[in-house]
Amino acid sequence: MLPALVIAVGCLLVVGGFRLPLPLNVGYLGPQWFPIGVGTALIVLGGSLPFQREAEAEPGSGEPEDDWRAFGTVVTTLVAHVVLLTLVGWIPAGIALFWGVARALGGRRGLFDLGVAAVVSCTVQFAFSAGLGIALPVGALLEVG
Repeated sequence: MLPALVIAVGCLLVVGGFRLPLPLNVGYLGPQWFPIGVGTALIVLGGSLPFQREAEAEPGSGEPEDDWRAFGTVVTTLVAHVVLLTLVGWIPAGIALFWGVARALGGRRGLFDLGVAAVVSCTVQFAFSAGLGIALPVGALLEVG
């Protein structure tokens, strides 16, 4: 079921990428190439998932067990990120996102993971604002002051 879901999301991204309107001031590579590239990668990865699961399964053990706790932690972290993004802005919400996903994937050094999350969140903020000229949300709490 997971490979089919990944392939379906990839197909949606590719179709959506081709349907994006092309701005007049864009040359050969426009904004539509990013979703097309990500969608293509998802299609390829989704197609390879069944083969990877077969290679990981031990003989006679049946299906490999899914880690539902990690999955639930990642989903909860993503929901919290969406809620925090409009409230406190990108940097704190990004720190919570990266730290939560690191913890879900097995990170056990809390302060180190938090520091890495802060560096990554600030780097993304800087890359978007200085490199791309795109302002990430600052949050409703900071706009009031």
